[in-house]
Amino acid sequence: MTETYGVSVQVHVRQIVAPIGAGEARIPALVRLSDERLFLLYDERPAPASGTGADFNGLTMASDLPNPNQIRWMERNARGEWSDPHPLPEGAPPVSSDACVGVDGDGVMHLAFASSEGAVGYMDSRADGERLRAWWAWGSGPGDLVYADMTDALYEATGADALFATSGSTASVDGAVAMPYVVRVGERTHVQVVYARGGRIVSLADPLVGPDGILLDETSVTVWDGRVVANCRLQGFEGRGSGARYLAWGDGLRWEDGCLWELEDPGCNACTSQSIFVHPHARDARSDGLLAQLSAPWEGPIRLRRLVSMGRGPFGYSDISDYGYEVVVVFERERGLWAASCFPERW
Repeated sequence: MTETYGVSVQVHVRQIVAPIGAGEARIPALVRLSDERLFLLYDERPAPASGTGADFNGLTMASDLPNPNQIRWMERNARGEWSDPHPLPEGAPPVSSDACVGVDGDGVMHLAFASSEGAVGYMDSRADGERLRAWWAWGSGPGDLVYADMTDALYEATGADALFATSGSTASVDGAVAMPYVVRVGERTHVQVVYARGGRIVSLADPLVGPDGILLDETSVTVWDGRVVANCRLQGFEGRGSGARYLAWGDGLRWEDGCLWELEDPGCNACTSQSIFVHPHARDARSDGLLAQLSAPWEGPIRLRRLVSMGRGPFGYSDISDYGYEVVVVFERERGLWAASCFPERW
């Protein structure tokens, strides 16, 4: 069941990935290649051997991430049908994080993820000790990838004690893939966008720091009216009701300004494609998925125009692919992944 708000939209919602046993399928990332093929990458997570979260895996990455998880991928054809899931090509290390994915100006797909072969995770990673490892992969698509351990290069470039690429798809800026990383230096946390092209680091944006001691977490990046816009989750709420997000904008390397935006938000990743925004529109639960259009934050207080409701059910991590005549949203629900295809007459 879907609702629209004064906009003529056809919407189709269906499950596309079911959980295996007591496990989960989580953290979708959509990427459209230069030849217009659309791919979904996601986490396939087994059920913990005992307990939940940190009871099972100690400090390995996030407290809710049992190891070993796998990144799987699927392709959507022209009829809107999804293929069976495929594993990443051989050569990947043990995966301990979500997928961050984008395409550079030469049509090369870049995938960033973290790896941890021991118990070390984000909170106990140290620049001069055992570290959460940072990996990149790149190629013509998710079935054709070359892998590289980028740990030393990224820790040196950012001065981090710990870092991980945030989940979901990301934008291309001046031909380079804008990969937003959550970076911890000592006890302080910020977001830093790392730009990649052809499997190389080409530049880094200035650190993006939240106001008044607020720590920033998963961040989506989009290009909107000639500006690079970061839409940031506030760190530490984990679905318990953050009630706000932080938006910043600039030229891609320097942040011109930012604002704290109060709205119904439980603390979750969310994605922005120019002015189109999708997130769980509830304060105390990851539910009530909403596709909306935002006013430009540099023009004054942000106004949210509701376009399509995904219903009152669960709505967790999500991603969006906007192709003009169709908007595809993939989101978490009931330990699996669901897809919504929206065909607007206009926004």
